[in-house]
Amino acid sequence: MTVVPMLAGRNPLKRALTLWIIVAVVLAVRTLVEPVHHTIFPVLAGSSAHWWTDQSLYADYAPLDFFRYPPTFAVVFTPLTALGSRLGGIVWSWLSIGVFVLGLWRFLRDVAPSSWTPGREAAFLALGALGALRGLWNAQSNALAVGLLLLAAAALVRRRWRAAAAMLAGSVLLKLTPLAPALLLCMIQPRRLPARFLLFLGLGLALPFLTRPPDMVANHYREWFYHLATTGSERWPGFRDAWTVWLVLREMLQGRFVAPPLREPVQSWIYRAVQLGTAAAALAWCLWQRRRCDDPRRLTTLVLAMGLAWLMLFGPAVEFPSYVFLTPVLIWALLEYRGSCRHLVVAAFVLVMLLGWAPAVTPALLTVLPMGTTLFMCWLIAYGQTNPTPSRKAGKEMAERPRLQYAA
Repeated sequence: MTVVPMLAGRNPLKRALTLWIIVAVVLAVRTLVEPVHHTIFPVLAGSSAHWWTDQSLYADYAPLDFFRYPPTFAVVFTPLTALGSRLGGIVWSWLSIGVFVLGLWRFLRDVAPSSWTPGREAAFLALGALGALRGLWNAQSNALAVGLLLLAAAALVRRRWRAAAAMLAGSVLLKLTPLAPALLLCMIQPRRLPARFLLFLGLGLALPFLTRPPDMVANHYREWFYHLATTGSERWPGFRDAWTVWLVLREMLQGRFVAPPLREPVQSWIYRAVQLGTAAAALAWCLWQRRRCDDPRRLTTLVLAMGLAWLMLFGPAVEFPSYVFLTPVLIWALLEYRGSCRHLVVAAFVLVMLLGWAPAVTPALLTVLPMGTTLFMCWLIAYGQTNPTPSRKAGKEMAERPRLQYAA
């Protein structure tokens, strides 16, 4: 890749941050010009308005899309709603960028298993913009959620249990999507993290009861659970997961080289069994890594990466903007690894970060994101088999970092 040489000059980190500033400015201009089109901000802002007027959060307010987040989100989003579509939309985008970039930086400094040159660090931050722009452009919360996940991983390595639990809970309260990797990270410290995570999660879910009558809040939660249950099998054209690959293959096996019925609901017990089976396999692999790995930074990176890879393949409601979740660990793998399986991670990067932007003009292009994730998962499993001896410099640096005290 040529990104590192391009950023290896004087002040490479400054160049990377300049790129992010440009992204922030472009998003601000886009919001000023089109504050309510091609963005989900009106959906999020509408939820806060509905909350304070005791209207249903999960009713059909066409032409707006459905609100799919927990009631806590509607309460916390209130200040941005009060700012209006333009100013509120800009602050929301900048908040997402700030948390995401901070998460990338703390991941580099506290979690990534080895130290890099400033040029390589700058390349990591710059490539992060490429992966995050999908969700940032339409004001989704993915970048903010994954930023909180990365901050939680950094706090975990530094043994700041309350901070780690709070960040994990905050990410899940934004949207349920990152629940699987959050639970896997809790597994690293079973005596210290799960209880704190559940406590912060419970406090977040209880927050709405401080703002409205209890019976009204309870009704909102009933509506949310019902909405999740009734829409759990629904799909739409933006989905890019293992089921999408199956739909494309099914059409091809029947001699039809056309776009598959992407809205077709998942009504296959075999696929549900595959989801559960692969989740159990991912958990077993992470537990095995916990037994054999004595470096907390490497272990945290492996567990986070496996959780995110599984999420992109078999998790719920994985659209193409959701692949910002995979961006940090995929870029880390690309810039870090020089071993015999490097071709896998290079191919995964090309499929996810480059071809993933291409319009789906052919059915095969619908599969590039999940296929790239599959290659990354294969690389991750191979990488997890290795236990390279760090260099003297890296070993000394790691020894000076706080290390996890593993619980039995």
